[in-house]
Amino acid sequence: MKTLNDFLVEKGIEMSAFEKMEGDAQAKLYVKYNEELKKAYNDLADKSATKEELKSLADAIEKAREEQVEHLNATLKTMGLAIKNAKDVSKDDVSLTSKESLTKGLEAKAEELKAMSETGQGKVTMKVVGDMTIIGNVSGGNVPVEQREAGVNNIARRRTFIRDLISNGVATSNLISWVEQTGVEGAPAGTVEGTLKNQIDFDLVVVSSAVKKRTAFIKVSTEMLGDIDFMRSEINNELTQRLSLDIDDQILNGDNVGQNLNGIIPQSTAWAAGAFATSVVDPNIADVLTVADNQIEVANHMTSVYVVHPTDMTALRLAKATDAQYVDRLQDVAGQMSLDGIPVVKNTGIAQDTFLAMDGSKASVFSRGEMTIQVGLDSDDFTKNMRTVLVEWRGLNRIKGNDTDAFVTGTVSTSITALLKP
Repeated sequence: MKTLNDFLVEKGIEMSAFEKMEGDAQAKLYVKYNEELKKAYNDLADKSATKEELKSLADAIEKAREEQVEHLNATLKTMGLAIKNAKDVSKDDVSLTSKESLTKGLEAKAEELKAMSETGQGKVTMKVVGDMTIIGNVSGGNVPVEQREAGVNNIARRRTFIRDLISNGVATSNLISWVEQTGVEGAPAGTVEGTLKNQIDFDLVVVSSAVKKRTAFIKVSTEMLGDIDFMRSEINNELTQRLSLDIDDQILNGDNVGQNLNGIIPQSTAWAAGAFATSVVDPNIADVLTVADNQIEVANHMTSVYVVHPTDMTALRLAKATDAQYVDRLQDVAGQMSLDGIPVVKNTGIAQDTFLAMDGSKASVFSRGEMTIQVGLDSDDFTKNMRTVLVEWRGLNRIKGNDTDAFVTGTVSTSITALLKP
């Protein structure tokens, strides 16, 4: 696990310099350090790490936080001593209490009063002690200065999910090709002695698909990039997160027009009630998904996952049989729903009232390199002290022609109606 010293070295900061920083500057660095620890833990969890590996990392993170608390407590103790010293009032301070103020004030002006008594004239100016207010006693700025919480409160967005449900590969060329079998003719059969045997044949067709490019950029001032360190991180996070969501949506829904990917749903086979049309009493969403699974298996594939909108997932959890009991074929273990052992995944990336049943091994996303972030000058950036931050990804989503019936999609409400027994 990355230590605080490792983190500071990456930032180009010596530990000795860090310890001399103001408390708010240290706090900002601690926030970023903790974010990296949290990301490391989540990355390890996503890679199906063992409980022992996760516990080891969690213990290390907890130890790091305890060290931070000790460090900050030491800083607060130092601040407390400074505050205590500030409360020590000088014996010459005339603004103690209303009674003491007058006495101290007169003592301070004793020489002037003596001169007045000898000459019979003069003037003594005393400070009148009053209530302090922001309006009456503060000028040239805001006091107190507001406390600024670290980071940015980003808009809530859905998580990416579809790439976790299908195959992923690396594209070493701008063009991916494969061979499909078509035009199968003839069939094996019995042969009488001395007669011609049964001939079969098929055609082979080479099919290809080109990688597509998805991009996004932000323009920021050089001051923002250079002076606000956390803003640089937020810009990177915003660009990569938004582009990742775009790619996720394209894999699921892309229409293959222009630089759009060829999405799974547009290539899927339409759900069909088939032999189960108008034959189910009080059908529900569980029945619809079961018929979709049957449709995939009849096409000689194996359903690996169902994808539904969160609202439809809730309807699935609430589904009951004709005896008013919950559907016992549904299992919900540790937040993971399954129907007859097949996982059901929810995400707002798929439209409400729409479902997808699929054999995820039949779809593959090929990436032409990793997602890249570049900072450079564009147009009049130089004269405006601006910089363009660009992120891009190149790749494609591939479903082979003979595998499109491994994907079945449809509308939940319409499908329920098609199954309903009059």
